[in-house]
Amino acid sequence: MTTAPDRPLHHAHLGDENPFELIDSPWGHIERWRASTLATGTMGALQSVYDIVRTDSAAAAARADEAQVREQLIQHVCDKIAEFEERFDALTARLAEAEDKRRAAADAAREQEEEEPLELPPDFLDTHAPSGELHSLPAKEEEPALEDDNIGDLPEPLIDPPDPGPGPSGSVFPQPIAISLNED
Repeated sequence: MTTAPDRPLHHAHLGDENPFELIDSPWGHIERWRASTLATGTMGALQSVYDIVRTDSAAAAARADEAQVREQLIQHVCDKIAEFEERFDALTARLAEAEDKRRAAADAAREQEEEEPLELPPDFLDTHAPSGELHSLPAKEEEPALEDDNIGDLPEPLIDPPDPGPGPSGSVFPQPIAISLNED
C-alpha cells in the first residue's frame, strides 16, 4: 500500500521503533502505538478548541461592531434631539419677543387712550338717539313701475327681444353603453 508523502500511514512515523514498547506519556505508562493514537486524538480535540476560539472571537467582533453601530445610531438620535431643542428654544425666544412687543404696543395704546379723552362730535348731542320706545313711521311712497323707467338705457336689440329666443344648434349623438374589445 502506497501513501502520499504529505499523509503518511498511521504509526508510520514510528519508523523502526517497536509499537508495543511501553513508554511514559501524559496518560500514564502505555504502549507507544496507544500513546501515538491518543496524541492524534488530542490534536483533533485541540483543533476543535481552536475552531471554537476562532468562532467565539468572530462572534465577539460582530458584537463589538453591532455595539459600535448602535452607539453611532444613539449618538445620531441625540444630535437630532439637541438640534430640535435648539430650534425649539430659538422659536420660543422669537415667540416671547413677539408677545413682549404686542404687550408693549397694547400698553402704549392704553396709555394714549387714558391721556387723551375722546371728544364727541358737535352734532352728536343734537341727534335723536333711539330709546327703544315704539314710534310711528311715515307712509311709503309708491314706487314707479320698472317697465317704463329703465327702457331708455337699453340698446335697441334688447328692448324688444324675439319671442322664441335662440335655441341649441347641432345634433347630439347618444354615448355607447359598452364597447367590446374582443369583438371580431
